[in-house]
Amino acid sequence: MKMQRIVQLLGAFSAFVLLMTGTAQALPSYARQTGQNCVACHVSFPELTPYGRMFKLNGYTFGEAKMLPFAAMAVASDTHVANTQGNSLAYPKSGDLAFEGASLFFAGKFTDHIGVFSQWTYNNLNPVTQPDGSTKFGGQTTVDNNDWRIADRITRADLDLIFGLSLNNNPTVQDVWNSTPAFAYPFQSSRLAGVWGIGTPGTLIEGGLAQQVAGFSAYTLYDKQWYAELGAYRAADGAFRLLSHGIDLTQGNRLKGSGNPYFRFAYNRDWDQQSIEAGLFGLNAHVLVDPANTSSSTNRFNDIGFDAQYQWLGDPHIWTAQIYYVHEKTDWDASQVGSAVANSQSTLNSLRIKGSYWYNHRYGVTLSYFNQRGSTDFVANPQTGTPDTDGYIAELNYMPMQNWRLGLQYTDYSKYAGASSNYDGNGRNAHDNNTLYLYTWIAF
Repeated sequence: MKMQRIVQLLGAFSAFVLLMTGTAQALPSYARQTGQNCVACHVSFPELTPYGRMFKLNGYTFGEAKMLPFAAMAVASDTHVANTQGNSLAYPKSGDLAFEGASLFFAGKFTDHIGVFSQWTYNNLNPVTQPDGSTKFGGQTTVDNNDWRIADRITRADLDLIFGLSLNNNPTVQDVWNSTPAFAYPFQSSRLAGVWGIGTPGTLIEGGLAQQVAGFSAYTLYDKQWYAELGAYRAADGAFRLLSHGIDLTQGNRLKGSGNPYFRFAYNRDWDQQSIEAGLFGLNAHVLVDPANTSSSTNRFNDIGFDAQYQWLGDPHIWTAQIYYVHEKTDWDASQVGSAVANSQSTLNSLRIKGSYWYNHRYGVTLSYFNQRGSTDFVANPQTGTPDTDGYIAELNYMPMQNWRLGLQYTDYSKYAGASSNYDGNGRNAHDNNTLYLYTWIAF
């Protein structure tokens, strides 16, 4: 994409956002509740600072409860794929300015011990394939990430203990470090890339159950250093239907029973301007082969992850880095072998590394590397035999205000779906999926 085109788009985005910012001078609901600036909790949304992590662990209860604890955000963007190979129907709206959607948050303190983060999202780019192969887009509103908490804290000269309960609908969304999947980088990505079918293979814990489950866990943080959490997930149906409202559980990854355990252990240390964290997390899930039949057999996923994080929160210089690695082992039901997969067992390994620098909370640059490697399987991946995908993401950010971010993000694929060249048998190369994403994000 030519530089002139980028400049034109930036101008269009600026005009778009200025039309939206009549009420944007007010801070989001948590900032209004605590009286703190956005940068007290966030390096940039959703990346948390030590104060932001303590706020979340204490059940979102710092400050004074508000009668209407609402906030909102909206995103507009332009996404450009490197090569459509003359098939524009397969890549609708490539290079077009688009209003992606908006979210409404019900987020704040109920009592001194109860608080909530509840997100509902309007997707303006919900795709519907037409008979001629083209794509028509419509709007759809669904529940998004939810994390409802009860928490308390004991502080004495010899003891500092935070403990609580979380009800949530996306494994790791309750985590307070940005080195686990739900709130890991990329913090913002193009909806159109998903419509085009461009993306990396993911383990189940990397969003495969988002808004399809209800999870209940108990957690504790001792001496601001040692964190432990144990919980379990089930399908978000019956009494928990609200956590998946608008999501058809008969079409997704539907869990069987309520005994799908989740664990999280971490060591954290904050000192001066710095903080570090290292930990483990995991999920053992039984996913129904036929989600429409709750008595059907299951595929068993065992995901175990390692993560670490470092932050230097100086003034005006900020450095942050995160890494996670997930190893997934899947035991496939016999009915799947030969039709969906080649073998009764398979593995998938996922690695993500990210580093960022921010100057004065206004100018940011991020570099990220992703790598997925999986078992050889010519049934699931008939062309290359593997799902192996890797590449880099580079992003530049500018924040005119604490609640307004402009981003220019470029994703470069060195391997896609098992090969660098001709991965689909029709001459498409990994670099053809390289994507330029220009966006504006605002919260109010």
